[in-house]
Amino acid sequence: MEKTTLPMIINDLRSRRDTLSLAHEQLKKDSDNWNKAIIVLSLGTGMFESAKIQMGWNSNVAILVPIALSSIIACISALIKFRNFPAQMEILLQSQSLLTHTLTNARNENEITPSLRKEYNDSLEKLEVSLYPDIRKHYLIQSHKNLISIMKQEHKYFEKIEEINNGEEVSSSGTITPNPFLEDDAL
Repeated sequence: MEKTTLPMIINDLRSRRDTLSLAHEQLKKDSDNWNKAIIVLSLGTGMFESAKIQMGWNSNVAILVPIALSSIIACISALIKFRNFPAQMEILLQSQSLLTHTLTNARNENEITPSLRKEYNDSLEKLEVSLYPDIRKHYLIQSHKNLISIMKQEHKYFEKIEEINNGEEVSSSGTITPNPFLEDDAL
């Protein structure tokens, strides 16, 4: 869908920037989880080696366990290297930075200028090459839901502020009740 107004472009940039943030967040979680697994297995291997020495275990199984654990650690390390988490996260951060810059420029404009249109299109291109389409779709849907939720909450917030400014009292549960003292003062 073509964005023909400045607010449409601003909202589109916000949702797409959030899409990249969500994808980056998931990549970081995945990377952290794999690295935690390596740490736990490494510590477990060291603990087993220490126990083996202290307890004098010399059976074939006791000798093979550290070898097996070290092989698992090597497999996980190879998987992490293959997945190339740091490079993927860097690409997402660069794309996110470009989208944020374009969003800032759009917020500083009063209308869509040719330079803003070009910058917007460049940002969309960077987003499209940063994520596979199915992953982009997944996080874009989540981003849209988040932004709608934020906007609804913001709308409620400003309604409450307006009601308070009109002399109504807010209870601890968040419901608004008329302030009887202000009504008496108005008479």
